[in-house]
Amino acid sequence: MKQVMRMASDGVYTTSGEADQKIPPAPPPRFGPVTSVILYLVGYIVVGIVITVVISILLAILLEMGLVETPSIDLAAVGMDTEKILELLGPLFFPLIIIVGIYSIAYTWAFVRLVDRRPFSSVGIGLSSGWRFDFGKGVGLAAILLGIVFLISLASGGIGIIGFQRPAPPDQAMIPYLLTAIIALISVGIYEELMFRGYILQRLNEKTGPLVAIVLSSLIFALLHVTNPGANFLGLVNTWFIGVLLCSLYFRSRSLWLPIGFHFGWNFLLGFAYSLPVSGLPFHGILEVVELEPESRLAGGIYGPEGGFATLIALALLGAWLIWKRTKPRR
Repeated sequence: MKQVMRMASDGVYTTSGEADQKIPPAPPPRFGPVTSVILYLVGYIVVGIVITVVISILLAILLEMGLVETPSIDLAAVGMDTEKILELLGPLFFPLIIIVGIYSIAYTWAFVRLVDRRPFSSVGIGLSSGWRFDFGKGVGLAAILLGIVFLISLASGGIGIIGFQRPAPPDQAMIPYLLTAIIALISVGIYEELMFRGYILQRLNEKTGPLVAIVLSSLIFALLHVTNPGANFLGLVNTWFIGVLLCSLYFRSRSLWLPIGFHFGWNFLLGFAYSLPVSGLPFHGILEVVELEPESRLAGGIYGPEGGFATLIALALLGAWLIWKRTKPRR
């Protein structure tokens, strides 16, 4: 029998013949937008610490039983030095990034479903028909912007190219290293955009509107990079501006795939095409690039181009072009 849908003030009714069957409306989120964002961030840290403690206890038990070899490195000497930690991790660096990505995606899914009581696709991560195009467009935009940054750094004398190199550490096979790196960087693009532009930006937007939501979510995004090697004030400012750009890409497409593509393209090309640090993290890329001025504020120094004026200039040029495109007279 043909069914007809009709709306009611307190829900949706399905009419089938003479019988009416009410479909209840979706339940509202358990907390308001600002409270939800705070709980989301605090819960992410707390749950992450709990998981880390549990894993540490299991490793200690395995060490005590002799099932795992005792590390020959003095962990006390490493302390909280990020550069020494990265050197210690070695080949485990990218697999750990993938594990963090799995945790972040699972945590966000659980929070959206259980606390906000919404479908996971509501944050803009659904596989719509144009998601591949949006992803590719984001990668292309990142390539153009990074090309401008690289040319400015070269022209200023902050960096120089001395040839090509093997895009992998000497003690690791190249193909597995690159495949793991690609998966890890895609994971970073997905889970960071899911957290900052998917959840935090959109929930704040429900309360404050787009402008304040963009400012606050990008500020949180920038502050989480403060512990990266070589982080400086200009680097945090540039990271904030990049966060603003990523927010605008989401609002333009209403899909996370455009900012995810930009995020992945920026990190991958910066690290593996130009062989420059990504937010202070070193990579083995194709070009053999040397810093002619290690402390150059134009090139970014240890933090990489994201900590230099070259990126700020490129972002300013992109912003000026977007404003001109938006306001130019149309035929």
